[in-house]
Amino acid sequence: MDTAHALGYFRSGMPITGNLETMNLAELLQWLANNRQTGTLIIADGRVEKKIYLRGGTILSSSSSDPKQLLGHFLVSKGVITEEVLSQAMTVQEQQGGLLGEILVEGGALDQATLDRMLKLNAEENICDLFAWEKGSFEFLDGQLPDHELVPMSANITGLIMEGMRRIDHARAMRELIPSPQCVPVAVAALLEADELDLGWRGVLEAVDDDRSIEDICLHTHSSEFFVCQVLYRAMRDGKLKIVRPRAPKAEPAPEATRRAESAATAGALLGAAMQHLEDGDLEAAVRYLRAASSLEPDNRDLRTLIQQKELEIRGHIADAGVDLDLVPVLVAKLDQLRGTRFTPEEGFILSRINGASDIRSIIKISPLSELGSLLVFWKLVRAGHIRFEGAR
Repeated sequence: MDTAHALGYFRSGMPITGNLETMNLAELLQWLANNRQTGTLIIADGRVEKKIYLRGGTILSSSSSDPKQLLGHFLVSKGVITEEVLSQAMTVQEQQGGLLGEILVEGGALDQATLDRMLKLNAEENICDLFAWEKGSFEFLDGQLPDHELVPMSANITGLIMEGMRRIDHARAMRELIPSPQCVPVAVAALLEADELDLGWRGVLEAVDDDRSIEDICLHTHSSEFFVCQVLYRAMRDGKLKIVRPRAPKAEPAPEATRRAESAATAGALLGAAMQHLEDGDLEAAVRYLRAASSLEPDNRDLRTLIQQKELEIRGHIADAGVDLDLVPVLVAKLDQLRGTRFTPEEGFILSRINGASDIRSIIKISPLSELGSLLVFWKLVRAGHIRFEGAR
């Protein structure tokens, strides 16, 4: 959709839909502000769906389907609450309902002022992250807002646009020193001497152990890659840290011909490949192809329905393999004996949270992975013989 068409839709009151390749986010937000629109802007790339809520052209808040950007994980990443507190609050939420933030305040985990500040910061982070998206579809739902009360953000649209653009430039500068999330940061001086470090920054630096990759640190601290790289970049500029040993992929990479074929394939072809992998019992490959298909056509509702059906089939296969939410996973060998084994960051996160007492359901609650992603990791670990299951807790 071009600019003229979009403006015409605003004037006529018709819904606005399109994609970020023909209308970038800055233009879209600016038009919504100038036309004092009220409603929900939905932006999706086939993997993550984000919503921006506006009233009279002013942004009220935002939300994201990315587990790492949900409030609970955001609070953990900022050091406001612990994983244990998050798990307890989510259990209460399952039993009694309600908003997670309200449960945390009522339980004394944080005060209302801190919650309001974190809600605003998380909303801003969600929106600024969108400026790095090169592809995605959008739809504006005129007049539709959530039923629950939203904590208004302090930043205006122009300010958010400027911050989003600044982050793109900053990310480009960081990539010159941190070329890959598979790199391993290594301390060459004391990292935690500064008293002014906030808990989120301190948590990232505490996770630097000369072995964890940046991907590992992101999952371990529940943080975004941008935030982790921002912390490490400053430590590098201060001469306290260096980046070494860009790790080879922990799983065998697909042949170059396969990668080219995937990039050139249609969504239908990728869906077909996913179904074939599912039939062959390769659940990990099936999920990868489903996500690739979804990212090619994020606004295809029929495709989305088919993918959801296939994901349910994958969950069924995982359950058939004995991965039950109420079972307690146990390490077959001690964690330090597994250090020589090559694990993905996702596998490393799950393994490090297995304590012989927590069931799968409890571990998934604190996992920054999606539920299906977490279940898939358990499936892989039990197939590889690294874990076994005991009875329900």
